[in-house]
Amino acid sequence: MNRQPQSVSKLFALLLLFTGTVAPAQDASELPKLNIIDQLGIPGLGGAAGGEKATFSAEYRIAEGSRAGALSVTATMEPKWHLYSVTQLPGGPQTSVIKLASSEQAVITGKFVPDIPPHIKQYEFFDVPVEEHDGVVVWTAPIQLAEGVDPTTTKLQVRFDGQVCQDEGACIPIANKAIVAEFAGYYQAIPEATEFRTNAAHLTLTGTIEPATVRPGDTVKLTLTAVPEADWHVYAYALKDPLLISKPTLIVIDEPSGWETSDVTASVKPIAHEMGLEEEPIVYFHEEPVSWSAEITIPTDAALGPQEITGLIGYQTCTLIQCDLPTGAAFRGTIEVATATVPGESPLRFTDGKYKDAAASADQSAAVAPEKVTAIRFDKSQLTVEDDVKEKPLVVMVGIAFVAGFILNFMPCVLPVIGLKIMSFVQQAGESRSRAFALNLWYSLGLLSVFMVLATLAAVWSLGWGQQNQSSVFNVTMASVVFAMGLSFLGVWEIPIPGFVGSGKANNLAAKEGVSGAFAKGVVTTILAVPCSGPMIGSALTWCAGKPPVLIYIIFACLGLGMAAPYLLIGAYPALMRFMPKPGAWMDTFKQAMGFVLLGTVIWIMNYLPWPMLLPTTTFLFGLWAACWWIGRTSLTADLLDKVRSWAGASAFAAMIGLFAFMWLEDVMSQRYREAINVAAGESERSVTASTAVESGNAESVDHHLPWQPFTVGKLEEYTSERRTVMVDFTADWCPTCKVLEVKTLNTDRVRSVVEQNGVIPLLADWTKANAEISEMLELLGSKQIPVLAIFPADRPNEPIVLRGWYSTDTLIEKLNQAGPSKIAIQAPVAVPNYSVAKD
Repeated sequence: MNRQPQSVSKLFALLLLFTGTVAPAQDASELPKLNIIDQLGIPGLGGAAGGEKATFSAEYRIAEGSRAGALSVTATMEPKWHLYSVTQLPGGPQTSVIKLASSEQAVITGKFVPDIPPHIKQYEFFDVPVEEHDGVVVWTAPIQLAEGVDPTTTKLQVRFDGQVCQDEGACIPIANKAIVAEFAGYYQAIPEATEFRTNAAHLTLTGTIEPATVRPGDTVKLTLTAVPEADWHVYAYALKDPLLISKPTLIVIDEPSGWETSDVTASVKPIAHEMGLEEEPIVYFHEEPVSWSAEITIPTDAALGPQEITGLIGYQTCTLIQCDLPTGAAFRGTIEVATATVPGESPLRFTDGKYKDAAASADQSAAVAPEKVTAIRFDKSQLTVEDDVKEKPLVVMVGIAFVAGFILNFMPCVLPVIGLKIMSFVQQAGESRSRAFALNLWYSLGLLSVFMVLATLAAVWSLGWGQQNQSSVFNVTMASVVFAMGLSFLGVWEIPIPGFVGSGKANNLAAKEGVSGAFAKGVVTTILAVPCSGPMIGSALTWCAGKPPVLIYIIFACLGLGMAAPYLLIGAYPALMRFMPKPGAWMDTFKQAMGFVLLGTVIWIMNYLPWPMLLPTTTFLFGLWAACWWIGRTSLTADLLDKVRSWAGASAFAAMIGLFAFMWLEDVMSQRYREAINVAAGESERSVTASTAVESGNAESVDHHLPWQPFTVGKLEEYTSERRTVMVDFTADWCPTCKVLEVKTLNTDRVRSVVEQNGVIPLLADWTKANAEISEMLELLGSKQIPVLAIFPADRPNEPIVLRGWYSTDTLIEKLNQAGPSKIAIQAPVAVPNYSVAKD
């Protein structure tokens, strides 16, 4: 956030304040003219001539039969004047402070709480909300009289520090204001119970503080336990009431001044129940007993003696068809601060309370919470990923890899070249078993050769699955190969590999397939299959991370064998293909249809390319088309010299077009795109960013349902430091599985509802082009392939939840709920349930 304007305003205000401070040296009649600060209306920065604009009184009462009581301080302001709250955050006007002048007669055992909440206002001169009291306000705090003190004859000396300010801006400081608190009588203590139950709800509350005796510097654990009745549930804990249909459990702990309380955590995760309502699609509740806990740290300089911890809990109990009205309870517990910690627990005592009181206190505490809690920062060196896959034995992973390879045959990447094998099977239907098996064996060896190359890239150069598609050179090459295959299917030319496609005439389609043709088909099929990441491939490749090269080769070999298994089986038993029709004229039509499918595949591959390369690539394919036509004019039975001349001329022409396209036209198109972006967006940072994104191929044009932001490690660190839950989707344009997940799982209403309700920040890590930050993060997450989705919980960003490969909407929602919500209010959602689970 850019805070420069506020800083300048503060500096200007302080300069004016200095000017205002010399005013009293002038004649009093000139003060209104010289004290410019009073005219600005800046709260807490004014000056005013004397006069009691606020009067104070105090009294205390003692509970019958005990030394515990309550001290009340009343402040009465004149109209249009106000004081600031006792909870005013630093960085704003002066906080009001109330304390006893001496601790010999009594000690304050809790915080001062106003009878009415302060007015919350925002001023551009302060970074924090300003909390103001006007009219009459009464602050009350628990006290404990010292032994031997008679309240009927004792007056307590109270001190007040703060400032009273006029609404227009003038302020009068109040320093060490003496207030006498007289004894106002005894009161009958409200009956308290250690096991609380009310007719307004169907549950029982209990609570403890442990240990009951603690030394300064140690911590105590405050626990509240709710036990719902059968068929009833209580809603999950939230920082504040989001003002939806259901009412979450709210817990506000009021510890002595200077003590620090941690986040509240639940002993078990809540149940996520879909309501089917637009206002609240999902509710979270507990049907079984649940305990909420918080740790309270006692400062090292804490005074010895009894200390009281108080608080409020608001809750609502329901069944699936009816609900109780929201209700609440007040609780208090006492611990002894001593020279040594002694094991044991102190029970909490409960009295009737109201949900609205807990909600008001939660609203006030939530505004302070981000300032109180130190966030756990994201640290790449501390990243730990729980992964059961890496612990699996080799024999299990061999089976997983084999099945994953078999499933690859049915992925969309392979479908464009499946026609090659269909025609091969038709040819083999009439072949001998030995020849059919030999041809399918060579096809399988073509498959395995590619997997061995991929294994080498992974073991030696740590290249991830499908990562070769980040190279524009590779993509242009693949587009050219598939384009040439498509032209061959359409009869423009003949690939000079025996049996690879066959001639353009139906009566020649049944020509015998050759060994080289079978091997080449296996190679092309596998290369096209690599961008797809089918089920279980992610597990197999994740297991390989950090393993010795020999194990990597074994897993990749099993992937290849799994993919080749159907063809080896058909080769061993050609009769399995007896249902295929006999070779005939239909094969010519089928072959041409598959040619158009291959041309469609070229368009799909070109989608991986940066925008400035689209026209140069199209130009080169046009040259390649002409070269194939040139070669196709020469018969395969022509003289060798004629073939050489044909190939030399066609190759030279294609090379000339390629040089023109990629040495000159690409530069021209890149410049034109930059100019177009600059004209449309102006000479701004946005235009530079957009131009860079276009050149790198990372520009996003899809209107996502989720508010995706581009991923950077800096953004991840920023959001996690703000205690937000972050979801990172690692994707790429060349990953069909990623694109299907985006449409079918990620950008859906159910996921969007959970993301909005939990305040999750979605980041998009686009790996279409090589990106060092994304590659490093994937490696830290134990993956070298995509799709990968990582969820970084707000309270444990160094323990991400990782999903690899294919996952369902239900699985994603379950993991989002497991991660829990952001710990601060984010834009529209004012509060979200807290699903942190206490660790043993």
